[in-house]
Amino acid sequence: MSFSRFHAPLFAALASLLSLNASAAESRDDGSYLLESLVITASPFARTQAELTSATTVLGGEALALRQQATLGETLAGLPGVSSSYFGSGASRPVIRGLDANRVRILQNSLDTIDASATSPDHAVSVEPFLLKRIEVVRGPASLLYGSAAVGGVVNVIDHRIESELPVRDVAGTLESRYDTNTGGYVSGGSADVALVPDREKSSGFVLHLDGVRREANDTHVPGRADPADPTTTGVIPNTALESRGGSIGISYVSTAFNSGLNYNGFDTTYGVPNERNVAIALRQRRWDLAADITRDFGILTGARAKFGLADYEHIELEDGMPGTTFTNEGYNGRVELLHRSLAGFTGSFGTEFGLSDFSALGTEAYLPTSETQNYALFLFEEAKSGDFTWQAGARHESREIRADAFESILFLNGVDPTRSYQVRSDSRDTLSLSGGIVYALTPAYALAFNLTHTTRAPNTQELYADGPHLGTDAYELGDATLGDERSLGGEMSLRKSDGFVTGALTVFANQFDDYIYLQDTGTAVDFENTPPDPTDDIPEYRFIQRDALFYGIELESVFHLHAERGHTLDLRFNADYTRAQETNGPDLPRIAPVKGLLGLDWTHGPWRAGTDLQLAATQAHRSPGETPTDGYALLGVSFGYRWQTKPAVYNIFVRGANLTDTEARNASSFANIKDIAPLPGRAFTLGIRATF
Repeated sequence: MSFSRFHAPLFAALASLLSLNASAAESRDDGSYLLESLVITASPFARTQAELTSATTVLGGEALALRQQATLGETLAGLPGVSSSYFGSGASRPVIRGLDANRVRILQNSLDTIDASATSPDHAVSVEPFLLKRIEVVRGPASLLYGSAAVGGVVNVIDHRIESELPVRDVAGTLESRYDTNTGGYVSGGSADVALVPDREKSSGFVLHLDGVRREANDTHVPGRADPADPTTTGVIPNTALESRGGSIGISYVSTAFNSGLNYNGFDTTYGVPNERNVAIALRQRRWDLAADITRDFGILTGARAKFGLADYEHIELEDGMPGTTFTNEGYNGRVELLHRSLAGFTGSFGTEFGLSDFSALGTEAYLPTSETQNYALFLFEEAKSGDFTWQAGARHESREIRADAFESILFLNGVDPTRSYQVRSDSRDTLSLSGGIVYALTPAYALAFNLTHTTRAPNTQELYADGPHLGTDAYELGDATLGDERSLGGEMSLRKSDGFVTGALTVFANQFDDYIYLQDTGTAVDFENTPPDPTDDIPEYRFIQRDALFYGIELESVFHLHAERGHTLDLRFNADYTRAQETNGPDLPRIAPVKGLLGLDWTHGPWRAGTDLQLAATQAHRSPGETPTDGYALLGVSFGYRWQTKPAVYNIFVRGANLTDTEARNASSFANIKDIAPLPGRAFTLGIRATF
């Protein structure tokens, strides 16, 4: 199905509805669609979504619980401006406004996840969504606070493993279990915070944190054939089973003036790779996190915060159960931020971020060289208010150095054993990014926001030195050590309404790239493993190139509060977004989501909750040369929930039905080698129960 021919009138109609000045509804925060949620990712200070120059989405509470999937990408897919790199049930990263991987930074409590997920779509993010309390998505450039890798946006997952306040009781926590009919899978886990020798009068004491989760799923079921050319895939995507587990233990000290904590956590997952039926990936990460936060005035400062994460990551590509290519990443990431009082009318923060990644890939499909990447940055963010205007501006200077044992030549013997020669390469770059924006409070309910950001991004190890067969893209990837810096100029304007019968935001954006770096099919084939050559086993050659490019689009998110009184609400939701990406005066870029949207109805009455939604995606009419077509689809979902209390716990039971019509749907933002053999899941019902105590 396609709705591209009428999406423009829908945008116009909803934009006009945003201008209605109807009677105010009860102010609520459902953690998803209203503009009252506090955001900590886009600013050094907690601000509501309406007070920020950047477009944001916040998921928490029931909204997050209903959306949770096995991967972060699928949990967020369908939010305004967000799609995913769907690679089956085991791996998926969020794609924001057509940008992903090296241009969308995924953070865990404001620190890098320190894994290999940005190097390939089949590499999972080392985060278990089941344990998350909150997810903040910043759409558009967020490079000032988090670096040039955030030119597309930031996804910050927050798990509260290091606490900043005492639990309301001496022992507080959550236990939850879910069952999924599509895969016959389950997930169970929970968390607990224990107050140790608390001083309730001073709100201080120590908090012991514990959490754990276990997930299992069989192959994903789909309508029809997953691969139209393969009858063995009827009704199922082979090799998509999943098993994972994770947990953490930590101790925190909390008070009104100072918080600090230390947490040790681990995550293991093994999942099948649908484009290679004999291959599975076994991922393991162990991580330490340290955080400290001063929340009182001293000198010109009003506070300070420091975070540090140290991780040991490894994943092994198992071929017929035997270890194959192994990827490792040992590294750290830290940041120190100082908040200052008003100086010449400006309040803000300044700080530093630093990190190291010691990365290696060993085996027959090691397309990336062993490398060490060091990053160091200084950043500044300032804010000033004048009447109804709020000004926000900042700058970030980064130094990045790569030392790599780059591949010089490769020879495969007997079709199996590679012999390589290496040459030590180094690449050092300094980059500067600048941003400025303004928020104008038109009325107490309306705000107009505008921002302009100039970002410079240095190419990474993969773009410079890749040389080898890549399982995730079914291609022979070649880097280019002569690539220059990638520069972009991005602008965004939003009209927001935070109170009244209709709340939401209408946003338009554009991002002009000079020397945009991306993988292009060279039109040639490579025989990398056969002697003598066998053309039937050739794979296409892709090379990283630079071209000027333009990304632009529009996003709408709105809620119609049809009925709002204490304990009884009825909301109509409508979201839609469109991104266009193409070389300047050239062809369209690959893997861009089409026009998509969501129409939903949510009802609450006392302990009862119910909802239904229709997810829409148009046929992708703008494809890069050689890209296969992607048809549109409509996916119908429903949800029901009931809450009751039996001291000392509050219980929630819920059921979620997805793709009720069992419609075939394929993801335009996935690589073709996955999109054409692995559609999105068919009909599924998820039953869950959660106890909070």
